[in-house]
Amino acid sequence: MSKRAVKAVLFDVGGVIRSPPPSGVAGYAESIGLPRNFLTDVIQRGAPDNAFFKMERGELTTTEFAVEFRKEVDKALKEANLTMPEEFDAFKMVMTITDNKAVPSVLQAMTTLRKNGLKVGVLTNNYISDIPNRKPNSNFIMALRHFADHIVESCRAGVRKPAPEIYKMACDALGVAPSETVFLDDSEENLKPAREMGIHTIKVSDPTTALKELQEVTQVNVFEEQTPPAANPDTVCHSYITTKENHRIHFVDMGDGPAVICCHGFPESWFSWRYQIPALAVAGYRVIVPDMRGYGDSSSPPDIEEFTLEKLCKDLVDLMDILCISDATLVGHDWGGGVVWHMGLFYPDRLRGIASLNTPFFPIDPNTDQLATLLGDDPGIFDYQLYFQDVGAAEAEFEKDLDRTLKVILRVSDPTERDEKYASKDPPSTSNVRARGGLLVGYPEKPPCPVNMTQADIDYCVQQFKKNGFRGPLNWYRNNDANWKWNRKVHARKITVPSLMVTATHDPVLTPETSKPMDDWVPNLTRANLDTGHWTQREKPREVNQILIDWLDKVHHKSVDRLISNI
Repeated sequence: MSKRAVKAVLFDVGGVIRSPPPSGVAGYAESIGLPRNFLTDVIQRGAPDNAFFKMERGELTTTEFAVEFRKEVDKALKEANLTMPEEFDAFKMVMTITDNKAVPSVLQAMTTLRKNGLKVGVLTNNYISDIPNRKPNSNFIMALRHFADHIVESCRAGVRKPAPEIYKMACDALGVAPSETVFLDDSEENLKPAREMGIHTIKVSDPTTALKELQEVTQVNVFEEQTPPAANPDTVCHSYITTKENHRIHFVDMGDGPAVICCHGFPESWFSWRYQIPALAVAGYRVIVPDMRGYGDSSSPPDIEEFTLEKLCKDLVDLMDILCISDATLVGHDWGGGVVWHMGLFYPDRLRGIASLNTPFFPIDPNTDQLATLLGDDPGIFDYQLYFQDVGAAEAEFEKDLDRTLKVILRVSDPTERDEKYASKDPPSTSNVRARGGLLVGYPEKPPCPVNMTQADIDYCVQQFKKNGFRGPLNWYRNNDANWKWNRKVHARKITVPSLMVTATHDPVLTPETSKPMDDWVPNLTRANLDTGHWTQREKPREVNQILIDWLDKVHHKSVDRLISNI
């Protein structure tokens, strides 16, 4: 099959997009004292008109299935002269099949195929769960929609694999003929009828081997590293809460599972986490990304004292309270990192963990505040923070041309890339800002788009800053004394919750070296470093996602056994 002939690729979920279950139904049977193949045999008995097949066709919900399947199991037990184990739970058995981790290489392949112009579909036998808090499969499918053009679920279609009708439905939905389609599944029973229809089939036993065959068939390098799918502002859930201080906080909300709250820095918005949101959601987390106070659609009061770290932390606590989230894992970048570290100092009881990109935890000197230190003879790279203290000056400079401002500030920090973009061996920096007369002085009037950003991305960011300007974001820098006094209350306290520090080699201000003192103050610390500049989520999105997911899974002890035990 040539590249020209292939127009679409269909992926099964269980055993393809998701890793095969470690033990599955057979393992579950053994765990409750039944013969290993007992439940597997019951699932096949009476097919296609038994409880399991009806559930996958959507004729029974999980509640109805559990009742009918128990009757089928009871009948088989009596025939085998066995006793029903007290631990038996039909839905727990189903979860051993459906609740496994996504395979990163397969998700990457789906993304790569779409970027090369092919349609990507998902074709899965699944079920409709009507049991509260027991819906891992539907939550996964919801997040998976960011990786595929169309999803065909047996329980919605009314027909399950291997019935030929469902393959035709999938091809019709993607607007392709069977001969133009490739289908990946781990079951020969499901592949055979698809192949007989003219679909090119690939049996998946090992993801790498299967993807190599897919690459050969499509002539697309499915192993090529790709930027992950981004959350689209038009297709995500935008929500709002009002804090106790009567400030509005806007946030984007995606996925289901343990809560992960991502906090952006300066000068950004929820949009800076666009590459992380779908990836974390499909990994099994509820991702909540607020516009921090002063930004985007959140309130932006004019007074400087409204932007202390104490008030910014209280915004997060109010957000969690209103959403009934008892504890969450917080992920921050830049100023967002500063906020999440302070949550670790003052609200450790509300946290499962803390992750920070670029921004280390800075223990304070209880005798001297930071601004006093910066006001020395040579503030160096921190001169921009002193420039920001002059209320109105930076606002006027930044708001004069928002497109130029954002393109300059959001440029990458890697010197090689920066020199190439700006045609300068010594481009301006955050040093000598006051002497230069502004942070943007020395940069082109019409700068190019930053790396990994399109003009459409910049236009969206411009609209965000048109709403409230730069007064609120700059006020974050103007509370050094108040923040220092608040920190003095706990200046000897350590952060004990599980923590992750991701440093960036080319960040000119938040260098990896600035994180070295953290080891004595954050004892439960995991470290990672990326060869990137300051805008880590955008410059290395795939790597950031994998680091976060691996660490989150350890923090939350994600496994099938844990999920089942908590039901």
